[in-house]
Amino acid sequence: MSQDLPKLDPPKKPVPTKRRLPPPPPPADASGTGGRADGTIPAVSVAAGGRHRFARAVVRSTAGFLVSLVVHLALLLTMALLVVLTPTESPLAVIVTTDSGKDDLLRQADTVQLTMPDVRDVMGSELRRPLLADVSAAPPTLDAADRTIRPYAARRSDVFDSTDSMRVPNRAPRGGGFEGRRPDRRGALVADGGGNAASESAVALALAWLAAHQRRDGSWRFDFDGEPCNDQCGNPGTVGATNAATGLALLPFLGAGHTHMEGEYRDVVHRGLYYLKDAMVMTPDGGDLHQQTMYAQGIATIALCEAVAMSDDETFRVAAQRAVDFIANAQHSKGGWRYLPRHPGDTTVFGWQMMALKSAHMAGLDVPSPTLSLAERFLDSVQSGDGAYYGYMTPDESPGPTAIGLLIRMYTGWRRDVTPLSKGVAYLAKKGPSESDMYYNYYATQVLHHYGGEAWPKWNEQLRDYLIRTQAAAGHERGSWFFVDKHGSRGGRLYTTAMCAMILEVYYRHMPLYGRSAVEENM
Repeated sequence: MSQDLPKLDPPKKPVPTKRRLPPPPPPADASGTGGRADGTIPAVSVAAGGRHRFARAVVRSTAGFLVSLVVHLALLLTMALLVVLTPTESPLAVIVTTDSGKDDLLRQADTVQLTMPDVRDVMGSELRRPLLADVSAAPPTLDAADRTIRPYAARRSDVFDSTDSMRVPNRAPRGGGFEGRRPDRRGALVADGGGNAASESAVALALAWLAAHQRRDGSWRFDFDGEPCNDQCGNPGTVGATNAATGLALLPFLGAGHTHMEGEYRDVVHRGLYYLKDAMVMTPDGGDLHQQTMYAQGIATIALCEAVAMSDDETFRVAAQRAVDFIANAQHSKGGWRYLPRHPGDTTVFGWQMMALKSAHMAGLDVPSPTLSLAERFLDSVQSGDGAYYGYMTPDESPGPTAIGLLIRMYTGWRRDVTPLSKGVAYLAKKGPSESDMYYNYYATQVLHHYGGEAWPKWNEQLRDYLIRTQAAAGHERGSWFFVDKHGSRGGRLYTTAMCAMILEVYYRHMPLYGRSAVEENM
């Protein structure tokens, strides 16, 4: 990734020195030129051979003029070559390093202390030391004038507004916007949806832990890999992909209303978004962030799109659109996504790509309609029970894929009174929350919350209180979670903490799709 290095003074242009011409020769005596001692020239007598003396004088004068002309032309040519060949500073010249902190040029840069939020009451004194960051690695700090708070009600487009979506010709549900994250809306939604002061405190603890584990370049890593944790937290992940980790860590901040323009964690979000923007690799298919797994592409794209939708700021709009383009071009011909572009799909990777397209829609970005039509075909190919249940890559009745499939069906047009949706919700409610699989809990909680009804209060109280009770309460791990399961073992404490925080943000992270609280102008 390119680093913004201190500007070096350009090499000074050599200044050409003006050559002095030799002084003219002293006046000749009368025997040589016919001149007089007083410098006057006598009249020339033609009859007395003056014609020859006059001719010799003219030749001598002309030769002197030609010599002077040649010397001056040579000087002018030399000066022109010096100007043309002098090296200048190119505005496109950059110095690229792949190891910030070890390169000699970076060592010479000044360092600044990034002011982190005061987490004295949240993280404990051992985590309150400021992060030391290279000025070349950190994006510019926003001035107060640039932190104008803008409303982030989502824009409308017709991508997800289809009235004839799939087999259900009814009017599609509207809602799912981001305006519930605003400070003036959040409290009421927490109370109305079943949250409480303890759940909000748990979110605050999680955000403080995530902020303290951001790396100097603005990224996060599942495997921690040294700084800034330095092995003080247990249960690191085994995956080193930074784009997926950075995108996932940013989502709880955005979910709680913190953007790169406002909120106490705006600098944290700002640096994380800039990391993703700089990490993007431009390809003919769009902006590549996938790092050998389309999980990373979907998650990082959600973060970029939410930032654009919430701030109405143009800084990341182009990057977000290019990331969306890559998702559309990476889709398999049968409608799914998997680890690598254009591979046959599975439901788990599919879910992140579809939520990225939903977020892109909320940000007013271009989402190709054929992409969504193909996605519906993929869901048809893995459903059972007329769409009440879903499998991983083939029709099945599996809890995790079912939660993902039902949520995407909600977003792409199914009304609340559709029979397969009611049956699927009942299936999830009967199974109940998992004590270890936060991936399943993350999707199923959204389905139950959007659907509402009698099943939601029981689900919410059980999972909410379980997460509050199991959050780490001491040491460097304070504010985090870790549970042993197939996802948690790979993503580690960072993955688990981000997922749990988003589960506890469910009351306001997306506005309800159904019921009296749905905001119909959003979708």
